[in-house]
Amino acid sequence: MTTTQVTHRIAAGTLDIHLSENGHRLDELLAFASRQNPKRGFLFVSRVLGKHLPVRPSEMDRSHAELAAGIDLLGDGAYVIGMAETAVGLGAGVARHLSTPVAPCLYQHTSRFMVEAPWIRFQESHSHADSMHLATPLDEHLGALPGYRDLVLVDDEITTGRTLAQLAQGLLCKPELRNVRRLHVVSLVNWIRPADRRAFCRKLKDHSIDIRFVQLMAGAFAFTPDPAYRPVLPEHVDTECSSLLLASPLPPLARDGLFGTTELAVGNAPARPSQPNAKLAVIGMGEYLDRPHRIALGIERAGGDVWFQSSSRSPIALGDCIKGVISHPAPGRAYKRHFLYNPVVGHVPWAMDGIGQPDVAAALEAAFAERTTQAAREIVA
Repeated sequence: MTTTQVTHRIAAGTLDIHLSENGHRLDELLAFASRQNPKRGFLFVSRVLGKHLPVRPSEMDRSHAELAAGIDLLGDGAYVIGMAETAVGLGAGVARHLSTPVAPCLYQHTSRFMVEAPWIRFQESHSHADSMHLATPLDEHLGALPGYRDLVLVDDEITTGRTLAQLAQGLLCKPELRNVRRLHVVSLVNWIRPADRRAFCRKLKDHSIDIRFVQLMAGAFAFTPDPAYRPVLPEHVDTECSSLLLASPLPPLARDGLFGTTELAVGNAPARPSQPNAKLAVIGMGEYLDRPHRIALGIERAGGDVWFQSSSRSPIALGDCIKGVISHPAPGRAYKRHFLYNPVVGHVPWAMDGIGQPDVAAALEAAFAERTTQAAREIVA
């Protein structure tokens, strides 16, 4: 097996990376940045996720398809879960490519939005917003769960596997999942060391389940902090669970996988009426990723010039691969901020909030347009 050794310096310190699987794809899949978070200084930034770096929708879709192709299902269809916030769209894409007309997958994502009676609660210890939960699926989906023999957990990158192990333990104790016999742990990049992988499997040994790991690239890394880099979590960062989705009627986000969905087809995307032929930057916001990505993919397939990315609550330092940032009010808490990194200057923004708050999307679009205007001034000057 060919291995690759890479040392990468960022503002927060030094990453020593040992790649054991598909190391030649490092520059294709990853960039690097520094967090404004004292819990963890480094950040692996995916080039194909559609989160912190803009990407062509079709490139995202190819990575979804490639991961799905590596999953060996034991039964027909699967229960697929994407991890909020970053892997919500990735999980949906994997579920879409695993589904067939006769064996659709059920897709659901974890969330930091409050819901009535969460099914499972767990912690993501390294995150600045560490509380997360999985909503109780709709009754129609709960009734379908005993028919699945495969559980698929999807994250963009896995470091120790502890968070996924918490979720897997909670899920496999549910009577609705009594027939699951194979767990697929799916990621773009897998950093789990052998000892952590053994610990992951030990935590689930009582469930007599076959565990498979699927990824596009794998390895291990060590991080040496720079003592001069002392990040402080900004005061305006959003660390709380939002109660917005407790209102009725439920906004689009709640119908896009929060409580489970089998509606994952791309279909025909609507053109934005005001500027149907514009070069577009389609922007999902927070956990509302999949539907905006499907719209962007439909536009691209129809010949449109479109990039896709999504805003985030994560505070990342400027520098390294982060060349620019704009912000907008956090949903329901205007005194907090969410961020869009490396906006595609010169394209017309089309932001989709998914939470029934168009003023939040409008604020992001206005900030994006102002950044484009500012860049044009700088070129003239």
